[in-house]
Amino acid sequence: MFKRIAVVNRGEAAVRLIRAVRELNAEHDYGIRVIALHTEAERRAMFVRQADEGVTLRSTGTGSPYLDYAELERALLAAKADAVWVGWGFVAEDPAFAEIVAKLGITFIGPSADAMRLLGDKVAAKILAEKVGVPVAPWSGGPVETRADARRHAQSIGYPLIIKARSGGGGRGIRKVWAEDELEVALERTQGEAERSFGDPVVFLERLVTDARHVEVQVIADNHGNVWAPGVRDCSIQRRNQKVIEESASPVLTEEQSDHLKKVSAELVKAAGYQGAGTVEYLYQPENKLFTFLEVNTRLQVEHPITEVTTGIDLVKLQILVASGDELVGDCPPAFGHAVEARLNAEDADNDFAPAPGTVQLLKFPLGSGIRVDTGIAAGDVIPPDYDSMVAKVIAWGRNRSEALARLRTALRETTVVLDGGTTTKSFLLDLLDRDEVVSASADTGWLDRTGALTGTTRRADVALIATAIDAYDAEESLERAAFLASARGGRPRANHAIGRTVELNYQGQAYKLTVGRIGPHRYRVDGDAGDIEVDVDRLGDFESRLVIGDRRFHVVSVVSPARYLVEVDGISHQISQDDAGVVRAPAPAVVVAVPVAVGDDVEAGSTLVVLESMKMETAVRAPYAGKVREVLATVNSQVDAGAPLLRVDQISDEAVTEKAPRVEFDLPAATSGSDTRGDALAQLEALTAMISGYDVSGKHANAVLAEYDALRSALESEDRELVQAELAVLTTFADICELSRNKPTSGESAKDESVHSPREHFHTFLHSLDSEREGLPASFRTRLERALRHYDVTDMDDRQAVEEAVYRLFLALQRMEAQIPVIAALLEGWLVGDKAPGCSAQELNEVLDRLIVATQVRYPVIGDVARNLRFRFFDEPRIRKVREDVYDGVRGNLAYLEEQPDAADFDERIANLVATPEPLLDLLGRKIGLGNRDGGPLLEVITRRYYKIHSFEDVRVFEHVDRRFVTGNFDLKGDGLHLVSTVAEFDALGTALDDVATIAQDAPSGRGLVVDIYLDWPNQPADGDALVETLRTELSRNEAITRSRRATVIICNPNGDPVRWVTFRPVDGELVEDHIIRDMHPLTGQRLDMWRLKNFNGKRLPAPENTYLFHLSAKENPKDERLIALAEIRDVTPQLDDEGQMVALPAIERTLAACLDGIRRAQSQRGDKRRLAANRVVLYVWPVADVPSERFSVIAQNAARLTVGAGLEEITLITRLKDRKGGAPKEVALRFSYRAGAGVVINKTSPPTEPLLPLDAYAQKVQSSRARGTVYPYELIPLLTGTKGTFVEHDFDEAGVLSPVERPYGLNKAGIVVGLVNTPTPRYPEGMTRVALFGDPTKALGTVAEAECSRVVAAIDLAEKLNAPVEWFALSSGATISMESGTENMDWVSRGLRRIITFTQNGGEINIVVTGINVGAQPYWNAEATMLMHTKGILVMTPDSAMVLTGKQSLDYSGGVSAEDNFGIGGYDRVMGPNGQAQYWAPDLTAACEILFRHYAHSYLAPGERFPRRAATTDPVDRDVRSFPHTHPSSDFETVGDIFSSAKNPDRKKPFDIRTVMRSVVDQDHSVLERWADMAGADTSVVLDAHLAGHPVTVVGIESRAIPRKGHFPADGPDTWTSGTLFPNSSKKTARAINAASGNRPIVVLANLSGFDGSPESLRNIQLEYGAEIGRAIVNFDGPIVFCVVSRYHGGAFVVFSGALNDNMEVLAVEGSFASVLGGAPAAAVVFTREVNTRTNNDPKVQQLEADLAAAKDDTEKAHLRVELNAQRIAVRSDKLGEVASEFEAIHNIQRAREVGSVDEIVPAAELRPQIIAAVERGMKRALAQ
Repeated sequence: MFKRIAVVNRGEAAVRLIRAVRELNAEHDYGIRVIALHTEAERRAMFVRQADEGVTLRSTGTGSPYLDYAELERALLAAKADAVWVGWGFVAEDPAFAEIVAKLGITFIGPSADAMRLLGDKVAAKILAEKVGVPVAPWSGGPVETRADARRHAQSIGYPLIIKARSGGGGRGIRKVWAEDELEVALERTQGEAERSFGDPVVFLERLVTDARHVEVQVIADNHGNVWAPGVRDCSIQRRNQKVIEESASPVLTEEQSDHLKKVSAELVKAAGYQGAGTVEYLYQPENKLFTFLEVNTRLQVEHPITEVTTGIDLVKLQILVASGDELVGDCPPAFGHAVEARLNAEDADNDFAPAPGTVQLLKFPLGSGIRVDTGIAAGDVIPPDYDSMVAKVIAWGRNRSEALARLRTALRETTVVLDGGTTTKSFLLDLLDRDEVVSASADTGWLDRTGALTGTTRRADVALIATAIDAYDAEESLERAAFLASARGGRPRANHAIGRTVELNYQGQAYKLTVGRIGPHRYRVDGDAGDIEVDVDRLGDFESRLVIGDRRFHVVSVVSPARYLVEVDGISHQISQDDAGVVRAPAPAVVVAVPVAVGDDVEAGSTLVVLESMKMETAVRAPYAGKVREVLATVNSQVDAGAPLLRVDQISDEAVTEKAPRVEFDLPAATSGSDTRGDALAQLEALTAMISGYDVSGKHANAVLAEYDALRSALESEDRELVQAELAVLTTFADICELSRNKPTSGESAKDESVHSPREHFHTFLHSLDSEREGLPASFRTRLERALRHYDVTDMDDRQAVEEAVYRLFLALQRMEAQIPVIAALLEGWLVGDKAPGCSAQELNEVLDRLIVATQVRYPVIGDVARNLRFRFFDEPRIRKVREDVYDGVRGNLAYLEEQPDAADFDERIANLVATPEPLLDLLGRKIGLGNRDGGPLLEVITRRYYKIHSFEDVRVFEHVDRRFVTGNFDLKGDGLHLVSTVAEFDALGTALDDVATIAQDAPSGRGLVVDIYLDWPNQPADGDALVETLRTELSRNEAITRSRRATVIICNPNGDPVRWVTFRPVDGELVEDHIIRDMHPLTGQRLDMWRLKNFNGKRLPAPENTYLFHLSAKENPKDERLIALAEIRDVTPQLDDEGQMVALPAIERTLAACLDGIRRAQSQRGDKRRLAANRVVLYVWPVADVPSERFSVIAQNAARLTVGAGLEEITLITRLKDRKGGAPKEVALRFSYRAGAGVVINKTSPPTEPLLPLDAYAQKVQSSRARGTVYPYELIPLLTGTKGTFVEHDFDEAGVLSPVERPYGLNKAGIVVGLVNTPTPRYPEGMTRVALFGDPTKALGTVAEAECSRVVAAIDLAEKLNAPVEWFALSSGATISMESGTENMDWVSRGLRRIITFTQNGGEINIVVTGINVGAQPYWNAEATMLMHTKGILVMTPDSAMVLTGKQSLDYSGGVSAEDNFGIGGYDRVMGPNGQAQYWAPDLTAACEILFRHYAHSYLAPGERFPRRAATTDPVDRDVRSFPHTHPSSDFETVGDIFSSAKNPDRKKPFDIRTVMRSVVDQDHSVLERWADMAGADTSVVLDAHLAGHPVTVVGIESRAIPRKGHFPADGPDTWTSGTLFPNSSKKTARAINAASGNRPIVVLANLSGFDGSPESLRNIQLEYGAEIGRAIVNFDGPIVFCVVSRYHGGAFVVFSGALNDNMEVLAVEGSFASVLGGAPAAAVVFTREVNTRTNNDPKVQQLEADLAAAKDDTEKAHLRVELNAQRIAVRSDKLGEVASEFEAIHNIQRAREVGSVDEIVPAAELRPQIIAAVERGMKRALAQ
C-alpha cells in the first residue's frame, strides 16, 4: 500500500480524498499520509489544514500552478510522494500529466495515459464508441480547426449543433450554435476557452440533440480485467452545460434500460484497457427511447456521492485500492433507494449566475437521517474567484425518490452560508426542487437554459423588504452611534438622530419606500405599503436574525454588500438594492474583458454593457433599463471588486430587462390587532415607554398614542392590575432616566461628590470611557445608571456593545426630555381624575411617586407637582380623613350624651371640649340633618361657638322656637356690636325659618347689628354656584329683617358628604349683594385669614382639598401681577417629640400645609403653557395657643421647605397665639417663612399683618423678574453680607461724577452695576469688616456692561484701594453691551475695567468673586484677572446656578462653534471651572457662598494699618502632642499620627499616609479649616488649607503622602497614579498660587513629604518646569514668615524651590527620623554609585568562587551550568549590594547632616511638632513686623 499520496487538487475534491484515506488508515492501519499541493494563497485553506503535510506551488506567472507541469513535478518530488490522486478538474484527464507521474516513478491513481488519451479525447472516444456499437450522434468525424472546416461540417451535420473542446469537461469548452451566423464567433470563443482552461484548443462539431436527458454510468475497473458499473445517474438539470441537480437512479429509465447501459459502458471501458474510476455519458430521448453516446470522463465525477450512498461503496477508497493492485472481488453491489444531489455554488442566480465568491463568514450545514454534505470550506475560508465556485454538495438519500427530494429540500433550507461580498444558489435550488418539471422528471438538458430562474415575486419578499429596511436603519444608526461615542470620548457628546428614517429599496424592478423607527431595544415599527407593522428582532449572530411579526416567526439571514442586500427568509433568498442613481455595479470580483459601449451611447434594456470574466466564465452585465450611458468607469483588463461601479446609465424609459414583477403584497399583521382591548392598551404603553427611552416615537405621535390609550383604558376596569403595573413601569422608566438629566443636586444629596457633581455631569463623565470605575464615579451614581440601563436590557456593564447601544438611546432620551413632559403629566393626571386609587400596592405607588418627585423637582416641576398631588390624594388625604373619623367617633359619643342628658352637670364642659375639637364639624351636622334631626341638637351650639369663639361671644342662648332650635349671642367685630341668630332650616321651609329669625331678632339688644347664620338642608340644590346664589338671594330678599341685617350667611350642609357651601350676603343700597370673595367660606374664617387684605386684587376661587381655600389673584391695577394664595385653619398644634422630648414636627400643621400645596400645585399644572406663578402664598390660622419655643421655629421651616420645593411659594404666613414662656397672656403673632434667593428659607416673627396685600411694586417686580431667570436681584443679597448688625451704604456717581454715598430706596440704580460699602461686625472685628461690594444687575439688559457699568467698576476699585479694603463682587453679566447705538467703545470701557483690576491686584489688592449666574464674555475675563492669575489673592466661588463662558451656547451654536448642552456644560463648576482650578470653591447656594466668603475673611481679613489678620481666641493648647491624633484612611495601616513618625512602625518613612490628617492634627481644633482648590483635577498631591495655629490665621500646604489613582483617560506617557510625595504640573501650580495668595497677609506652613517633581513626558509637556519654577519665585517673593517642615522625606528638585536659601524669613524644620538628600538612597545607589555597586558585587566571595570554578571547568555542559549559576548569583548579590550602598548613603545623607550643613534649621521630636511650628511662625511674624 502507498505511504504518501499527493493530492493534485484543491477544495472539496482534496478534502474528499483526505477523508477516504483517514477511513482506510482507521480500518487497515495503512499509515498513509496525504500531502496537499497548494498555492501560497491557500496555505490556510481547509484542505491544507486537514492534510498531513503541505507543499506550496510557486507561481510562475504562466497561469494556474495546478496546470504548470514543471511546478507540479517539482512539488511532487518535494512531497516524496509514491502516489498521486487528481480527483476531477485541473489535470485529472490529462495524459501528459499521467506520463510525468509515471516518469517520476509515482503511481497515478487512475487510468493509464494511453487509456486516458484514448477515452479522454472526445474525438477518439467517439471513434471507439462507434467501433463497439455504441450509438453516436452525427458529428464532424474528427477535429475542426478552421472556419471553413466548421462551415463544411455544419452543412453536413445540420443545425442546431454543438461545438465541444476535445479535452473539455466540467461544463466548459462547450457552445451551442443555432444558426450559421453564430458559428464563427462561437468557434473562436470555444477554442479560446479550451486553450485557457485545458491548454488544448482542439474542438469538434456534433449534432445538438434536443429534448434529451443526460444519463451516465459510473464505472470502475481493476488491472485484473474486472469492471464494475455500480450505478446510473441522471444529470439532466443543467445550466449552460453545468450540472445542477443529479440523482440516482435515473427516474426515466426502466431497470432493463439501466442494466443495458451499464453493460455496454463496461464493455467500452474494457475495450479501451481502462483502469480506475470513470463515467460514460449519454443523451436519452424519452419520447423515442433512444440513447446517444456523449463521451467518457476518465476521472471521478463531481456527482459520484449519489452513487456511493445508493450502493454503499466508497469510490475514492476503491480508486486507491485498485491503483495499489487490489482486485474487484465478486459482483458489483446493487443499488438501493434513491439519492439526489444539489450543487450549492457561489453564484448569483438573480444576476445571470454571475460568480459571487468571497470569504465564508458563516457556515451551517444540515444534519439528519439520509443527509450527506461534501464541502471543502469552513468558516473563515475564502472562495476565490480564480477557481470553481463550489460551496458544497448536499446529498439526500431516501427509500424512494419522493422521500429523497423532501429530505433535500429540508436540508437546503437548513443550510446557511454567508459570503462576504458573495452569495449562493441556495434559493434558486429550493425553487428548482419545487418546479413541476423537476418533480415529474420531465425536464431535458436544455430546459433550464430555456426557462431560466424563476421570475416574479418570490415567497416572503415582504419579510425580506422589512428585514432589509431594518438593516439599513441599523447601519445608519451604527454610524450615528459611533460618531456619538467618539464625540463623548472627546468630552462633548453629540447625537443627531431623526425620529424614524425613510429607506428607499428596489426589488425586482419595483421601488418601495419604507419608514423605519426603532421603538425598543429589539423592536421596530415599519411603515410602508401595508401600514404600520411592528417587528421584534432577535439578533442570533452577525448575520442571522429571528423576526417576529404578530404571531409569526421568520428566520432571516442578511448579508450586506456595497451593491445590495442579500436577504434569506426561511431559506428563500432575495436581492434588494437601495436607490443608486443609475450606477451599474460589478456583481462579483472579476476581470473586465470588454466594454462594448461608450459615453453617450443609447442602450436598450438587456443590452450588454460590460463583459466580465470570473472563475474562467464570462458574464455579461446588462442594462437594467433603456437609457443613455453617462459615464464609463470600468477599463478593459482591470480587476474589479464586487460592488465596484462600472458605468452610470441615465434611464430614459421604464423598460426593464424583464417585465417588472408585480408589487409585493405585505401579508403581515398590523401593529395592533384591535381585538384585544387590554393587549392594545398595553401596546400603547409600550409605545410611550419607547418614547421615554429615546426610541423613535415623536411627541406628536405620543400624544396620539396617549389619546388612544385613554380611550382603551376607559373601557377597562380602573383597577386592572396588569394595566396599572404597566403604567407604573412607564413612570418608573421616566423617573430612572430623568434622574440622569438633573443638572443640580437635590436637597437630600449631601455627600461631597453628589452635592458638587450632578447626575448629568456624572453621566457625561461616564460617556468618556463607559467605565464607572475608571472615571471614579460614586456608587450612588452607578446605582442610578444601572437602574436606567436596565430599561435597555443591559444587565452586564461589561457587555460593551449592549452598553454602547443603550447609552446612545439614553442620551437621545435625555435630549428629548422636554417632549416627554406633557405625556407623563397627562398619564399622571389620568390617575388624579380617577375615582379610585390605582390597583397596586401603596408601597409600589409611593416609591414611584417619590422617585418622580426627586427626579423632576429641579428641572421639570410640573411633573413633581402632579406627583405630589397624587401622593397627597392617595396617602396624605386618607390619613387626614382617618384622623378626622377618629375625632368624629369621640364627637358623636359626646353629642349623644348631651342629647340624652341636656341637664348634665358637665354639659358646659363637654360643649367647651367639643368647641376645641381640632377637626371641622360641619360634615357631622350635614349627616345629622340628613338623618332627620332638623334642629341639629347640641351640635348647632358647638359649631356656632367655634366660629365666634375668639370674638368674646357672650350672652349665648340656646332655645327652641316653634320646633326649631336657635343659638343667639352677642360679639364685637372691629368696634361694632353685633347680635347673632343661628339656626337650622330646610330649603322648602326657608321662608318660615326666616320669619322665625325675624321674630327672634326683635329681642336683639339695642344698638347691635343683626348677623344671621342659617345651616340649610337643600337636597336638590343647583350645581352651578351662580344659580345657587341667585336662588338664595331671591328667597332671602323676601324677608325685610334679612335685608336690613349687617350680613346673612347661608351654610349649605350636604348629608351625602359633598363639600359644604357658604354664601354670604350684605345689604347694599337696600339690596342683598353677595360677598363673592368669601364664597364657600364663613365670614369669620375669612376675617381670621385676613381675606380683607386681598382687596387690591381680583380673586377667583379655585378647587382645593377639603377645608382649604385657594384663590387665583390678579392685581386690579396690574393684571399681569398674578399669584395663588391658599388659606386654611388649624385647630391642633400637638407636637411630635423625639426621645429627648424635643419637637421634631407639628403634624397637623404639616398635613394642612400639604393640602394647601396640593391645591397650588394642581392649579400650577393646569396652567398648561402659561408661565408658572412664582409669588404664591399660604396663610394658616392656628386656633389653639401654640407652645413652640422660638428656637424650634426652624423645625417648622425645615419641614415646610421639604414640602414646598417647586411650588413657587413666596411666603407661608402662620398666624397663631404663642404661649408666653414667662406666664403672661398669649400673644398673637405672625410667623413668616419666606424664600430668599440664595439664602433658602428665612424666618421672621412679626405682629399679624394689618395692611392690605400690595401688588408687586417696581422693586418686587425686579426681584420676581430676576428669580424667573434663575438669578438674584442684587439688593436681595445685602442681608447675607451685613448680617443683623452690619450696614450697607449704596454708592453711585454724584453730579460731579464722583462715587459717593447715596440715600435712596433699593432698586433705583440706573446702571447694571450696583456699588456699595459693606461693614459687618464680628467678634474679632467689632468695628466691622469693611468691603467694597459690586453686584451685577440682571434686570438691566441681563447685566451687560458699557461705560456706565465699567466706570463704576473702576471707581469702586479706586474706593477699595483708598480704604485699603477688599472688593467682593457678585458677578452677573452677559458681557459687553451690543446695540445699534454703541459698539467697540464698549469694549474699550471693558478694557479700562480690566486694566484697573490688574493694577489693583498687582499692588496687593484683593478681589473676591462670587459668580451668581451666567457670566459671559467680559465678565469672565474680569473674574480671571481678579482671581485666577499667579499673583492674585482673591477667591472665586461658584454655585450650581453659575457658569463662566466666553461665548454663550446660543451664539456658539449659531456660529458653528464647539458648544455643549447648555452654558453650565460650557463653563459650569463641576465639568470645567472646578477641575481646571479657576473656581476655588463650590457652594450649594448663595448663602453658603457668602459663608465661604466670611470663612475666608476669618483667615485673611486685614484691618487698615494692621500687618496680619487678627489672632483668634483658642482653647487648643499650644503644646498639644499630635501623636495621639486618630489616623484612619483605607490607604494606610496607621491608626494614629504618631504611627507615621514611629521608628518601629515606619522606620524608613516610606509607608503611605493621609496628609490631610497630619495637617488637621497640627492646626487648632476649635477652628474650622477651609480647603482651597479641592476639586482641581491633577492637583491631588498638593493640599491647601486655611487654618489657625495658636489662633494665628495661616495657610497650610501639605504634600499628599499616598498614591491616588487617576480617573478617566490619560496619556500613555504619563503616570497611572498620582504618586505620593510628588508634585505634578497642576499640583505645582496650586502650590505656587497658594503661596502667592498668602504673601503679605498671613504665614504659610508647608508640611512636606516631598520626593520631587514628576519628570514624565506628559508632565513636561504640561509645563511642569514652568509651574515648578513658579513655586521658587513665590517663595522668593513671599512677604511674611514661611515654615517648611519635613514630616517624612525630602529629596530632589524640591530642594531647589523650597530651600531656606530662597527667603530670609523662612525656617526649615524636620521631624526626627525623617530623611533629606538630593536623591533617595535606592536611586542614588542604582544611578550615581553604579560603579561602587558593581565593584562590591565582583568582590563578593560567592561570585569570585563561581568565576574560579567556571575558569577551571573543561566540560562544555559543566561550563553552561556554571554560567547560569553565576548569572543568578550575580543578580542576587548585586541586589544586596544595592541595598547596602543605599543604606550607607542614607546614613551619611541623613537629616542630621542636612542640619549640619544648614539645609535644615531644627530637628524636632514628633511630640513637639505643633509647638515648634507655632514658635517658628511667631518668630517669623516678629521678624516681619520688625522690618
